Amino acid sequence: MRSKYLAAMLIATGLPVASLAAEEAAEDGATKWSGDIGIGLLFKRGNTNSDSTNANANMSRDSAKWRHTFKADANNEQEEDPDTEEYTRTDENYFASYKLDRKLGEESRNYLFNVLTYKKDNFSGYHYEASYAIGLGRRWIDSDRQTLDAEFGPGYRVKCLDPQDTYFSCADSEEDAIARIGIKYDLKVSDNTVFREDFSTEVGEDGADTRAETSLTTAINSKFSLRLRHLLEHDSDAPDGTKETDHTFSVGVVYTLK
Repeated sequence: MRSKYLAAMLIATGLPVASLAAEEAAEDGATKWSGDIGIGLLFKRGNTNSDSTNANANMSRDSAKWRHTFKADANNEQEEDPDTEEYTRTDENYFASYKLDRKLGEESRNYLFNVLTYKKDNFSGYHYEASYAIGLGRRWIDSDRQTLDAEFGPGYRVKCLDPQDTYFSCADSEEDAIARIGIKYDLKVSDNTVFREDFSTEVGEDGADTRAETSLTTAINSKFSLRLRHLLEHDSDAPDGTKETDHTFSVGVVYTLK
């Protein structure tokens, strides 16, 4: 039964994508997918031996009527036990989201959005978390130097409690209706540097899940940039034995796709 909710989320997101494919192809001003892919590596040797990797992708496509946004993150860390000299995984998490905006007129700053998210963190106390939301957004600031989007809408959330062998099936879960708030701010600090804040929170009967990503990206050349990034993830109703808040700081090289 629980897996049917996830299937409904996927269908709800997929139907608009299929219906707009032909329309976008005929639109003037439709752009190609653009974005960036970042990767970071950290190897410690000495008193502590550990290997950690993190990767993230940010992709978008904008046209006269539609705007697509795709995000993905992956983090992995292993640390050596000094007694056994065996490596044990101490961090492993994955996140992905896809958001589709329907602009309400060429001159209007208002838009309808629908967004699907999926998160798997092997140290969070949950097997996976997934949500789907739909609502109304508005671009409050729109200039060559900065943009500010804010959006609000209802949705549905599923948290799998029982460890499973697959990513989608679940025998025991928490499910609740949510209200989603999202804010995204981009500031072009200079010709080579961009500041970005991407914030979202999902509030329901089973608590609030908040994700806030802050980054500063400086171009090295036309293809590569250096990015300083902080990711905050907060679960106000975290399972016993886990902390409510996780912080991830990273510095890495980013490859730009145009």
